[in-house]
Amino acid sequence: MGGNSGAITAQEVAKGLCKLGLSKGDVVLFHSDLKSLAPPRELVKLPNCGADVVIDGFLEAVGPEGLAVVPTLSATFADGKGPRQYAFDPATTPSRVGSITEVFRKRPGTQRSNHPTHSLTALGNRAAEFVAAPADGSTFDMRGPYRRLYDWDGYICFFGTYMRTCTMLHAVEDWMDLPYMMEAEALVKGPDGKPRKVTVTKSPGGPRDFYRMDSKVERYLEGQGFIRKCRIANAVVQLMSARKLVDHTWQGIIEDPCLLLQTDPNADEWSKKMCDETTRHVRERFGS
Repeated sequence: MGGNSGAITAQEVAKGLCKLGLSKGDVVLFHSDLKSLAPPRELVKLPNCGADVVIDGFLEAVGPEGLAVVPTLSATFADGKGPRQYAFDPATTPSRVGSITEVFRKRPGTQRSNHPTHSLTALGNRAAEFVAAPADGSTFDMRGPYRRLYDWDGYICFFGTYMRTCTMLHAVEDWMDLPYMMEAEALVKGPDGKPRKVTVTKSPGGPRDFYRMDSKVERYLEGQGFIRKCRIANAVVQLMSARKLVDHTWQGIIEDPCLLLQTDPNADEWSKKMCDETTRHVRERFGS
């Protein structure tokens, strides 16, 4: 695949995903990078420059009884800078994490969660149930969609992306109540249509080691042997159990409380401070 644009079809994407282990009825949260699929000269020949091919491939792989989910994070922090800052409206606020997620968001029948900065959008069976979350919940609240991805034994897929895009790692940080998760202010559209500020809790501010390539947690999880890989067109695609990712990361943090944080000699002062606080927290809470 990848030698000519005619070979890049939704059926070929679905075939590759099924070879990795995705099946009818499965739930999958996928992170994506459209540029990884093929050279621009090939992508421009495809609907929405190939975004529809990827989306349709996932929908075909899981079938109508399954559920496809994408992150639709938005530029809605109240201290955001530049022209692309919005007051969150789940029906209209664009996703800032890639063109595939924005095309997906606009698909008929999608359901979007209500978090103003870190929403997910789902399409398929039980989509509305999946995205439901309490109004008073934290960013990755255990009563919301990230916990359902775990409870429903769903998958996480990196389609041309890597561990540094994995929002499920932030869910682990939230659920372990790690001390560096922050409060922040976001903008939402009020009933009168005007922006208003709200507080979001356990927001993932600050740097992380796993934002880098070949991070500590990436090497650790690779060693657990549950990540499957293949190539679809030009894209490296990885599929893994969300439950296994959470369980292994949880145990990894108990063994090394700073697993997700920068700890090299040139780490910034925030990371050094948070590593100390996190080590104390994990030892007190989990007995490491």
